[in-house]
Amino acid sequence: SVNVPNLMFAGRDISATHMSFSATRVMATCAMMGQAVGTAASMLVKYNIDPADLRRERIAELQTMLEDDDCMLPFRWRKVSPLTAEARCDDDVAILKNGIDRNYDGKDNGVWTGAGEEKIVYSWDAPKRISGARLVFDSKMTFTGKRMRKLEATVTPAKMPEMLAKGFRIDARVCGEWKTVFSDDCNFLRFRKVAFEPVEADSLRLVVTESWGGEGEKAHVFAFDAL
Repeated sequence: SVNVPNLMFAGRDISATHMSFSATRVMATCAMMGQAVGTAASMLVKYNIDPADLRRERIAELQTMLEDDDCMLPFRWRKVSPLTAEARCDDDVAILKNGIDRNYDGKDNGVWTGAGEEKIVYSWDAPKRISGARLVFDSKMTFTGKRMRKLEATVTPAKMPEMLAKGFRIDARVCGEWKTVFSDDCNFLRFRKVAFEPVEADSLRLVVTESWGGEGEKAHVFAFDAL
């Protein structure tokens, strides 16, 4: 078996020149390295290979897994699920299928939706077996004032991002009738993968029922994949 802990490192203990260390030492980069190494370690165990084999033979699989888990890899974008790629949708919703799950290069890669609005809909020519969905909501990652908060020195309460979906549901159209297959009324996460009892549906829709901004405030959605 592969002794993973003795083969791989992540964080500030990696080998780097003094120049590159100025970038690799920052916390966000260390976190991304940790996610990459942890995912790679699971693949080493799964395939009983060593890191060199993974780099030569399965690096594309590792990259795909990381992107599917909401890790941004520079200069490339996530591939949406096959069901999502072949689905029809309105033009103003199609941006959810571009694989860019964040604002990038000054462009808004999401869809704004009001509470109860039924605009995010995917449809297929024939019923498809659907058993889950991948969702990415806007958690205000572009806010530049983020810092770790020391509770003993904090007097101003932190608020949830107003454009983050607090409540949402997923509906499937089965035999011509819409039915709710998943719902959550207290979401506080940017990235969600949800599973539900498999259905044979010709349409799937995401409905945000409430944002953290309160009544009248819209939610911002970056991705909606049928699985």
